[in-house]
Amino acid sequence: MLAVPGPTLDALSDNAGSTIGEIGVIFTANGLGFVLGALIAGRWYERFEGNRLLAASLLVMAGAAVFVPNAGSLGLLLVLFVVTGAAIGMIDVGANTLLVWEFGEKVPPYLNALHLAWGVGAFAAPLIVAVLSELDAEVSSAYPLFAVAMVPVALWLTTTPVTDIPAAAGSSKSPEVWRRHSTLIILISFLFFLHVGAELSFGGWVFSYASESGLGAETTARVLNAVFWGGLVVGRLIAIPVSFRLSARSMIWLDLLGAGLALAVVAFLGQSSLAIWGGVALFGASIGSIFASCINYAGTKMPITSRVTSAFLIGGSLGSMSLPWLTGLLFGRIGPESLPYVVGSMIAVAVVLFAGITRHAESPTS
Repeated sequence: MLAVPGPTLDALSDNAGSTIGEIGVIFTANGLGFVLGALIAGRWYERFEGNRLLAASLLVMAGAAVFVPNAGSLGLLLVLFVVTGAAIGMIDVGANTLLVWEFGEKVPPYLNALHLAWGVGAFAAPLIVAVLSELDAEVSSAYPLFAVAMVPVALWLTTTPVTDIPAAAGSSKSPEVWRRHSTLIILISFLFFLHVGAELSFGGWVFSYASESGLGAETTARVLNAVFWGGLVVGRLIAIPVSFRLSARSMIWLDLLGAGLALAVVAFLGQSSLAIWGGVALFGASIGSIFASCINYAGTKMPITSRVTSAFLIGGSLGSMSLPWLTGLLFGRIGPESLPYVVGSMIAVAVVLFAGITRHAESPTS
């Protein structure tokens, strides 16, 4: 549901009687809805049965998705995407938090598997839209198609055993966790801001980078875009067995350094097609597992409450809304060659920030 709006913008624009420039505001609506849903989730998962909240969020999202192809105005579309974003925020906070509560110290491979599933969905959604287009079907019919797929998952969740809230993460302990670890929570939230922003900045603009840099026809640019998302999926798949052997801290360092190396290859060896393809794949693979590893690392330093997870994901959402916009602004003013440098700057700041985080988290007074 996060990946399908881009390939369906033209169809949504026609249905709503708006221009492409106007329809782009649905991304903002989706992001604002996500923040709202994450804020609500931070409190609700401490008070209500988490499995039921996940199921209800899926059903709400399915209900909104059914109406998207028939939205005849931009205003109605905005409402539907705010609702969709809120449901995604509820699901994102809940899924990550409940896995930590369920598996405790053994959670790293499970969180990496969760985010692998997200990567598979992000990779598959545009392909499903492409198939619908080839079949001469209305591409916006992807929304009700996905809605139908959500219903059995929601029904299954209502039958699963309720995940117990650990004593250290319950509603009575949540304010104490915030007071004791507020600095660390804010710093890690900013790390989410940077790495999610870098991931979506690169993923959102690599197609334009390829097409405007003369790397090939539009088809080549689409394939390069798919290579990035494919690399992300592979990186998350590899992270599952690796997380059994390496600490979350080591994985974050490897990912950040790998991402920096990949962008350096693209920036300084851009005249080589092999370097660009390899660099794009490496960046996707490196950035892919940082999300789960950040939550895993935080879990070694503090109890993970739903409010803590909410703060992390709101940080990531703010990065996804602002940094791709900034990247596009510089892309338009400087040119496509700015992309690896702009995203590389985000990764460089993330490296410095994570060094500060580890120093703070491991100091005797933290």
